[in-house]
Amino acid sequence: MSARAEYPALLQRWRRMQRALKAEDQPAMDMLIRMLETHAPVTFQVFDDPLEAAFVAILIGLIRREEKNAA
Repeated sequence: MSARAEYPALLQRWRRMQRALKAEDQPAMDMLIRMLETHAPVTFQVFDDPLEAAFVAILIGLIRREEKNAA
Protein backbone atom coordinates (compact mmCIF):
# COMPACT_ATOMS: atom_id res chain seq x y z
CA MET A 1 0.00 0.00 0.00
CA SER A 2 1.29 3.47 -0.83
CA ALA A 3 1.97 6.13 1.76
CA ARG A 4 -0.72 8.32 0.20
CA ALA A 5 -3.30 5.58 0.73
CA GLU A 6 -2.26 5.25 4.39
CA TYR A 7 -2.38 8.98 5.14
CA PRO A 8 -6.05 9.15 6.27
CA ALA A 9 -5.60 6.24 8.69
CA LEU A 10 -2.38 7.74 10.08
CA LEU A 11 -4.05 11.10 10.61
CA GLN A 12 -6.97 9.41 12.35
CA ARG A 13 -4.61 7.51 14.67
CA TRP A 14 -2.76 10.73 15.56
CA ARG A 15 -6.04 12.49 16.36
CA ARG A 16 -7.15 9.57 18.52
CA MET A 17 -3.82 9.60 20.31
CA GLN A 18 -4.13 13.34 20.92
CA ARG A 19 -7.35 12.79 22.85
CA ALA A 20 -5.58 10.19 25.02
CA LEU A 21 -2.76 12.57 25.99
CA LYS A 22 -2.67 14.69 29.13
CA ALA A 23 -4.37 18.05 28.65
CA GLU A 24 -1.07 19.92 28.76
CA ASP A 25 0.37 17.75 25.96
CA GLN A 26 -2.61 18.04 23.61
CA PRO A 27 -1.64 21.46 22.16
CA ALA A 28 1.77 20.10 21.16
CA MET A 29 0.16 17.14 19.43
CA ASP A 30 -2.28 19.51 17.73
CA MET A 31 0.70 21.43 16.36
CA LEU A 32 2.22 18.21 15.00
CA ILE A 33 -1.08 17.25 13.40
CA ARG A 34 -1.35 20.67 11.75
CA MET A 35 2.21 20.33 10.43
CA LEU A 36 1.36 16.91 9.06
CA GLU A 37 -1.79 18.23 7.38
CA THR A 38 0.11 21.17 5.88
CA HIS A 39 3.06 19.25 4.44
CA ALA A 40 1.61 15.78 3.90
CA PRO A 41 0.22 16.41 0.41
CA VAL A 42 3.79 16.60 -0.93
CA THR A 43 5.61 14.17 1.34
CA PHE A 44 2.99 11.44 1.08
CA GLN A 45 3.22 11.59 -2.72
CA VAL A 46 7.01 11.36 -2.78
CA PHE A 47 7.75 8.69 -0.15
CA ASP A 48 6.60 5.08 -0.17
CA ASP A 49 6.90 4.71 3.61
CA PRO A 50 4.18 6.55 5.56
CA LEU A 51 6.43 6.88 8.62
CA GLU A 52 9.15 8.51 6.52
CA ALA A 53 6.60 10.80 4.89
CA ALA A 54 5.18 11.86 8.28
CA PHE A 55 8.66 12.37 9.72
CA VAL A 56 9.75 14.61 6.84
CA ALA A 57 6.46 16.57 6.98
CA ILE A 58 6.98 17.25 10.70
CA LEU A 59 10.63 18.19 10.22
CA ILE A 60 9.69 20.66 7.51
CA GLY A 61 7.04 22.14 9.80
CA LEU A 62 9.48 22.47 12.70
CA ILE A 63 12.16 24.09 10.54
CA ARG A 64 9.65 26.52 9.02
CA ARG A 65 8.38 27.39 12.51
CA GLU A 66 11.96 28.01 13.70
CA GLU A 67 12.67 30.21 10.68
CA LYS A 68 9.50 32.20 11.36
CA ASN A 69 10.42 32.67 15.03
CA ALA A 70 13.95 33.75 14.12
CA ALA A 71 12.74 36.43 11.71
